Amino acid sequence: MLIRPTKPTRTGAVLMLAILSGTVAFLVGRYPALPDLLPVHFNARGVANGWQFKSMSRVLMPVFVEMALLLSLGGIAVLLLWRRESPPSDHEPDVRAARTSAEAIVLIAAIWVAFQGYAAIALATVWTTNRPTLGPAYVWLEGCGMLLTVAVGGQAMWRIGKPVPLPYVPEHWRLGQLYCNPEHPALFVPTRDGSRWTLNFGRPAAAILLAGIILAGVFVPAAILVLALRS
Repeated sequence: MLIRPTKPTRTGAVLMLAILSGTVAFLVGRYPALPDLLPVHFNARGVANGWQFKSMSRVLMPVFVEMALLLSLGGIAVLLLWRRESPPSDHEPDVRAARTSAEAIVLIAAIWVAFQGYAAIALATVWTTNRPTLGPAYVWLEGCGMLLTVAVGGQAMWRIGKPVPLPYVPEHWRLGQLYCNPEHPALFVPTRDGSRWTLNFGRPAAAILLAGIILAGVFVPAAILVLALRS
């Protein structure tokens, strides 16, 4: 069963889809007017230092970054909301933790999808006006995105808070700290001392979620660094 997402989660998902569609329409519409040689690589100050011949795949690079963010982080959010059976209430501690975590993931994804939408506009401006840089707004908005990401993550951690420990059952713990109980419907469970939340590795979704987080943590930042025109 999928836990009912919060309104900000639903709004963030719709916003990402709208930005993605708008970015595709904008870049495809601009494509015929672009010059044959495009600046595609910029130094830390946003000054062009690399060029490539025009191609649709090169022009749509901001769209590919948006799709990577949407699919990877959106998939993680869906896994966070997946529960083996319907929860009795949205106010159950593990349900609240899952909804809050998924909300933060989607909002962070929306922040960077929106930034890539602006990057598409900045690139098209550079390509059509021969302006030598992406402009100060690009760097300023990138910094704002980082600050918003920290703020959203910090607020989520504060809202989730500390859980109440479960009754200790030795058979449910592996290596002393890994909770493994396939009969427990929750994906999120308290650690043994109740200091934080952990995953119920008795659920297959926990292993998939962990793998997704690792993949997103390795490949999505690499895609952003390489494809978002930063050296």
